[in-house]
Amino acid sequence: MEDIKLIEELSSQINRNLKQVRKVTWLIKGYQLNDLGHVTHLNIAKCNLKGCWPAALFKLTHLQVLDIQENQLESIPEEIKELKSLACLDIRNNQIQELPQAVAEIPVLQKLYLGNNDFTQVPQILSKCSKLKLIDFTDNMISEGVEHILNSESISNVYLKNNRLTQFPFHLIKEDQIREMNLMENAIGNWPKIVSKIDNLLY
Repeated sequence: MEDIKLIEELSSQINRNLKQVRKVTWLIKGYQLNDLGHVTHLNIAKCNLKGCWPAALFKLTHLQVLDIQENQLESIPEEIKELKSLACLDIRNNQIQELPQAVAEIPVLQKLYLGNNDFTQVPQILSKCSKLKLIDFTDNMISEGVEHILNSESISNVYLKNNRLTQFPFHLIKEDQIREMNLMENAIGNWPKIVSKIDNLLY
């Protein structure tokens, strides 16, 4: 099915008339097409989505950027793995508590924004996301599992501001692994000397 037909189907499923725009941003809702008529960017934030994700979404196999923040979603479905071209997923401001195995099966996923959800621990599956460079857990309730981020071979940008961390496994950080990290507004007690050697660390 052509992507335009899929957009019509998606619009019907979310009860929102999606329009083509030149450039999708977090402020500009709608979809963006490439020269071949494929949907590459989609913003369906603030669409009052609950429960099941719209089925037509997972047929947009050329989708590179999906902004689905500020809804009322409680989980990420296994079908997310069908989005083989997805490089950036923004699902901030929902009610997500865990990540399915399917997230690790998105072959080119590089940026994952999960801020302001209901995570209490870092999912182990993150260490298996082979292309992931950026992970954002700002404003969650995370108190454990950070080692799964540091066990990743690819993650370099880590945002854990305003969680419930009382300690951090700095000894697991490899040389030149972290480009930027935000640990502000946690309750981490002892900061080792290695902290001074981490560029762009906010704490």
